[in-house]
Amino acid sequence: LASLSELQVGHFPSLQELNAAKNCIDRLHIPSFLFKLHVLDLRANRIAKINKKDLDNLRGANTSNLSLILSHNSINSIDPGAFRFVTLQLLHLKGCFSHEDIMKASLNAISGLRIQKLLIGQYRNSSAKVHFKENLLEGLCGLEVEELTIMGLYITFTNTFFGCMENITSLRFIHTNLYQFSHESIASNMQKFELKYSAIVKTPFYIISELKNLKELRITNNERLTNIDYSLETLDKLEFLDLSKNNIMMRSCCDESIPGKSLKHLNFSYNSYIGLRSFFLNMPHLLSLDLSHSKVDSVGQFPIFMTLYNLTYLDLSYTSCHFVIHCSFCGLFNLVELRVPHTTFAPDILASVFQNLSSLRLLDMESCGLRNLPNEMFGHLKRLQVLNLSKNKLMELPASVLLSLFALQHLNIRSNNIQGLSNDTIQVLSKSLEKVDLSDNPYDCSCTQEQFLMWVREMSIKNPNFSNHLECKTPEHLQGSLLRDVNLKCSWTLIYIAMLLSVVIVFLLLLVYHFYLKNSFLYLCFCHRGYKKSATEKTYDAFVIHSSLDEEWVREELLPELEGGDPSFQLCVHYRNFEAGKLILENIFYNGICCSRNALVLLSPNFIESKWCSFEFRLALFWRFLEDECGIILILLEPIREDQLKHMYVLKKYLSSKTYLKWDKNHKEREVFWKRLRKALTQSRKVDVPL
Repeated sequence: LASLSELQVGHFPSLQELNAAKNCIDRLHIPSFLFKLHVLDLRANRIAKINKKDLDNLRGANTSNLSLILSHNSINSIDPGAFRFVTLQLLHLKGCFSHEDIMKASLNAISGLRIQKLLIGQYRNSSAKVHFKENLLEGLCGLEVEELTIMGLYITFTNTFFGCMENITSLRFIHTNLYQFSHESIASNMQKFELKYSAIVKTPFYIISELKNLKELRITNNERLTNIDYSLETLDKLEFLDLSKNNIMMRSCCDESIPGKSLKHLNFSYNSYIGLRSFFLNMPHLLSLDLSHSKVDSVGQFPIFMTLYNLTYLDLSYTSCHFVIHCSFCGLFNLVELRVPHTTFAPDILASVFQNLSSLRLLDMESCGLRNLPNEMFGHLKRLQVLNLSKNKLMELPASVLLSLFALQHLNIRSNNIQGLSNDTIQVLSKSLEKVDLSDNPYDCSCTQEQFLMWVREMSIKNPNFSNHLECKTPEHLQGSLLRDVNLKCSWTLIYIAMLLSVVIVFLLLLVYHFYLKNSFLYLCFCHRGYKKSATEKTYDAFVIHSSLDEEWVREELLPELEGGDPSFQLCVHYRNFEAGKLILENIFYNGICCSRNALVLLSPNFIESKWCSFEFRLALFWRFLEDECGIILILLEPIREDQLKHMYVLKKYLSSKTYLKWDKNHKEREVFWKRLRKALTQSRKVDVPL
């Protein structure tokens, strides 16, 4: 295509967009039948010069809605006044000028143009580098332009940069190597300022603070920007602040450094660290707050959102927050959308943490580590329409959790550990939900889930895409099969009989474990030795059962007192009397318990923690049961808490019904202790003698 006049589109009165890019057009002559277009794309053609005569028919024409895209045309010159009295919505001149001198002359030549948006600059991969020079943008003084976007320029200083921007309301810097602004005063009506993909390391607040009418500030995608050093409190008209996708480390956010009087939208997402040290007291009109993908503190630990009564959007995704207080979201009465993926909640707050969010429409709890859903968890969310519980660890979805969600339309529970849904849950899901995502769960395709499988088949008939990713995990012969293709023939009588038999077998196995397995070793030992009750010789007066951590008391107190006193008692202790080379169990049973008249049990917290002590105590009880003559003497060396005994039911019961000795460091109490212990040992061959 060499000319727009060749196009026969006059019979398309409703045509709004024409893409004539990458053709052979070399003149900017726009026929009148294209004046109603909203977009005319002439990028990458052969337009090298723009003649004043070619644009004569545009002067005075109603082309205020037309966006003219001339990017990637190698424009060398523009006739002065070529665009005078021409009105456009947008003029796109990206990649059109190979040198800054050509750009300067061209901007001067388009003087008299009335335009809403002007975009100038270079493409990032362009071989031609255009550097900012003094008075490069002086041609803007002759334009009526509201929004200016500068892309791909090499800017090392900004002197005279703002000289012709008094009437510009929006300024955007994108993909520049700008790392700082020159200090200069600015007389401007600018309401929007954006700095994106630059080389700045500090926010240019000395320039921004001059923009008294600023309503929207975006400083994003600047990898070198790490801190905010200056206050923005002078921008009392600021409504939108976006500082996302930088590397900002802000120790104390949202106090006097951030203007909150008029602020409605605040975005700190994708930064390094945002320290929330205040309660947003100066932001009464804030509507949206985005902290996603930034490390934050205090959230979930304190009720920091208490004063954000008007907030409607809150995003805490990927902040790794851990919510531990019931009032984590207190004050957010008007919140409509809450996103908390990849955060965690203390189990004890789940039933009440959302209770004041009565206006909530969307709740995203993906990957929150949820295992159970309390029945009251969503009880106050009457208006909730979208609920995302995907990628958690849920094993079931109780119907009672969903009953209060009257307005729910979309539910996502994909990638959990759900094996099936109950009949009550199926009834709730079938009522009003428009979309349910149940994919990627380990479903059980046995007869216990027959009703669920039938429901999946019914839903698949209505919507073929419903069950594309619903596959069986068990039983093994159906693994990988789609749920909609499974057709079971279940006999429930046989199933009930099998279930009953399973319960009986499990009960019998538990009995066998309790009464046989635990004592089988002793019984075999008893038979193996051919034990006879009357023939066994008692070598020791007592076998000492104790923790190795209490061995010092045995060496320094027990043995000297009993073996060195009068009368003398012979004690069996493992570190002295066990035979080397034998099994530990054999030493405990034959050399210790069987050869002793009594078992001396030294109770302490160390005893409770030792598995061997527990085992030796059980053996002593068992031997007493078999022989009916082995005495068990309990000595309480140190106090034991009630909670420490909860896993040792036998010992706890034994202590509650038997008298025991208590070691005391008091000298007089010790005399009584030793006297009672000697008396108990003297009465050999008597079990549980009162002490």
